[in-house]
Amino acid sequence: MKKSKRVLIAAPLAALIVLAGGAGAYASHYRDRALPGSEVAGVSVSGLTRAEVAAQIRDRAEKTRVTLRAGDTTRTASLSDLGYRVNVEATVDKVFGLHDQWTSYASALVSPHTESAVVVEDPQALERAVSSLVADGGTKAVNAAVTLPAGGERFVVTPDVPGTAVDPESFQAVVRKAASGLTSGTATVRFVTGRAAVTAAMAQQAADRANALVAAPVTISAGAKTFEATSSEKASWITIPTSDGVPGAPTVDAAAVEAWVRSKADSVAVAAVAGARTLSASSGEVLRVTTQAKDGAEVTNTAQVAQAVVAGLGAGTAANATFETKTVPATWTEKRVATGAENLAYPAAAGEKWVDVNLSNHTMTAYEGSRAVIGPVSMVNGAEATPTVTGTFSIYLKYATQTMRGANADGSSYESPDVPWVAYFHGGYALHGAPWRDSFGYTGSHGCVNLPVPTAKQVYDWAPVGTVVVSHN
Repeated sequence: MKKSKRVLIAAPLAALIVLAGGAGAYASHYRDRALPGSEVAGVSVSGLTRAEVAAQIRDRAEKTRVTLRAGDTTRTASLSDLGYRVNVEATVDKVFGLHDQWTSYASALVSPHTESAVVVEDPQALERAVSSLVADGGTKAVNAAVTLPAGGERFVVTPDVPGTAVDPESFQAVVRKAASGLTSGTATVRFVTGRAAVTAAMAQQAADRANALVAAPVTISAGAKTFEATSSEKASWITIPTSDGVPGAPTVDAAAVEAWVRSKADSVAVAAVAGARTLSASSGEVLRVTTQAKDGAEVTNTAQVAQAVVAGLGAGTAANATFETKTVPATWTEKRVATGAENLAYPAAAGEKWVDVNLSNHTMTAYEGSRAVIGPVSMVNGAEATPTVTGTFSIYLKYATQTMRGANADGSSYESPDVPWVAYFHGGYALHGAPWRDSFGYTGSHGCVNLPVPTAKQVYDWAPVGTVVVSHN
């Protein structure tokens, strides 16, 4: 009854304004302001400018909260936290939309109108809110997975585990109402069984496809040799890609296959052995073969074999390939022996420096090629209990003077200070001066070649590091 009375009174008033010529002033006043009776979500905005209406809506939206009860947890969140946003400009446009019709100015006096807020949903923010609620009061579903155990021969499936998911509709209606009405509210979140995105059946399909590839034989022939990839090797070459956890078609790791093929090719390859021989300086005749040369072999189609294996394995069909090889010719290192050195202990080249240690007659001779430049000189070589080493060696370390220490044949220690002109040629064996000796030409040292001091000085100055020393009986 009160509303009817208001209409009855206001209608004549509106007519009176028009008849009295006040319409122009009325329309001019409300041209940039909300018309009388305008409300947004139950709150009057009558007479406010667009900016003032927008500020009021924005303030109310920021203060609007929704309390969510999730299990034993209660949380209060803003609209934006829950994936909803009030479109302030669109809401203001609705309020001022009445200005487009001149009849609205008169009807506003008798017909109040209320607009709800325009709400925009943000799916990503809603998803984050749901995930957060699951973390608070639920359990996340675990996808089924396809794995290859360490060293395994087959891919196996880890089954999916259902979780506890949030039903967004259990709280979305409350949030929408709070957003459109700009009024805080409370909702109880409902939990439902959460299905995994990847089920055991989906994972099993992927595992079966991968295991079918593993079953395809891979064989490489190389003459009398045959190489066959094991199931664990083939399984290690296969990868099952995933997209958002969903397994895709299995792929073959070409780099891993190539590494396996290359390892087999390396086992087939034979390194060439470089030969070493000495020739007569005058005739070129081979006088001695120190090392016999041997041809080698290498695989020439490693990359092609690897490609064939990848293609066959990827198609799930047998991959049979053959290594192709070529001969790698051996090379020779040749040295021409100085004329006259053919029958010496060492076939030296012309001008090559070397030292002859003759243990049978207890002499040392220094040569350049076949020409003796120092000696023969009598020496003292190793005693019967501590003999001098035999063989072909080279000087590797020199000292002008040194204190030598070692063990006697009976195990006691000895020390010889200030030993002059020392030239080591093998381990602890050296050519050196022996100032403590009055005579030479017999056995008696700890193994070193004892020389008269002047001779040791000559050898020390004449023989650089690297000079060959031949010790023989």
